Amino acid sequence: MNNPHIWSVLDIEPTDDLSIIKRAYARKLKTTRPDQDPEGYQRLREAFEQAKGYAARSLRSDVVTEIVDESPSFTLPTPVHIEPLKELTPDIDDALEQELEALKPVTEIIDVMMDDETEGLSLLKSALSGGLLQNLRLREVFSQELAAQLSEREGLNSALLIRVSEVMGWDIDHYQPEGISPYRLAALQHQVEMTGANYYWSHMEREYQNSALNRLRLRLLTVEGATLPWWARLVPDFMTSLHDKLRDIRTYYPALLPRLNSVLLKTLSETRVVLRWGTVFLTGFWLLLIMLATREHPDPWRSRIILIAIIGLYIHGYSFLEQKLRKWPRILCGTVCAFSLLSVGIIVKIMLGFFTMFKPETGNLAMAVTNYAVLSASSCCVLWMMAPKHWKWYGVPLNSMIILVIFPWECMKKASGVVGVVAFILLLAMYSLLIAFGFR
Repeated sequence: MNNPHIWSVLDIEPTDDLSIIKRAYARKLKTTRPDQDPEGYQRLREAFEQAKGYAARSLRSDVVTEIVDESPSFTLPTPVHIEPLKELTPDIDDALEQELEALKPVTEIIDVMMDDETEGLSLLKSALSGGLLQNLRLREVFSQELAAQLSEREGLNSALLIRVSEVMGWDIDHYQPEGISPYRLAALQHQVEMTGANYYWSHMEREYQNSALNRLRLRLLTVEGATLPWWARLVPDFMTSLHDKLRDIRTYYPALLPRLNSVLLKTLSETRVVLRWGTVFLTGFWLLLIMLATREHPDPWRSRIILIAIIGLYIHGYSFLEQKLRKWPRILCGTVCAFSLLSVGIIVKIMLGFFTMFKPETGNLAMAVTNYAVLSASSCCVLWMMAPKHWKWYGVPLNSMIILVIFPWECMKKASGVVGVVAFILLLAMYSLLIAFGFR
């Protein structure tokens, strides 16, 4: 009797065509591996044997009855037995058994490779040098199965993939690799990316355990629905660190984006101004410096307002305008030129404070124009010769002034302890002298 269960296992309609049965068995064997699903493999094997038996019985029951000519005397027709037809399709049982034998060491090789890369690669080389894998067809089957299991194995890294590729001859550096399909290569590369992403995530979780603020950062990044406390916006560099972490994940580990807190992503995208330690330090440093350096001025508050406006323009104003004008390069270029002209005027004013011999006499317009032109040209030439090559020529004075303004913070970032205190005092004295002489 025909058992309908065997056909559902083989995933075909009932048939007595042995070639169809064998092809269905070979197809199902690719997804039902004896080392991963022994019970499923046993059911598949039993269904295959029963289907073969059904096909053989169908062939043996093929009997043709010969019809004889009618005669006056009634005689029974003589049955003529036809021998079963020989199978026209080659028997692939031996080939399937060879494939199974060739695939047996794959899982063991990968397990050893994940624990000890050197030992696993040595085991792989031994398997390839065996007599069974000298057959090109079996070697191709082995290569495809190795790539399939590696692409599903967590912990695969790029270094291991490159070494396995060298042993197997996959040539994965090209768009069309050898030995494996482009689809399988894409799966392997995806698994490598996931390994790097998972490692980065684990490292981030360990890194953010050393302080209360870091634990808050971790919760905001990883816990869906966690909201940013209002006071966190006032903590210097808190929002900046979240922005930096999000930028790194988007650039290097985009597979981690679905794990991030969507509420935080929306909050960061809507945040326009963030507080930084550099901004806090420079604001305090220049306010203290201006208050100390203008004590002897005849009109100190006028000088203080002018200096505060100039310093604020370089610390906050230009960066804000640059961000807003990126879409309009010509307007941005004009803004840079305007700031550069202002910077040249400030530099000339400071030079005249130190070198009074160049200060023009009151009412002598020709001398004023000449001296200012000579000092402006000479200062621009000196700055241009000292500037990095990637600076645009019309932005050299502006960049020089920005460096002059933020130089105290760059020094303090590298100093700590007693060295930091000494550096702060020296910077305060040096810049006080600069303001006292330059703006007297």
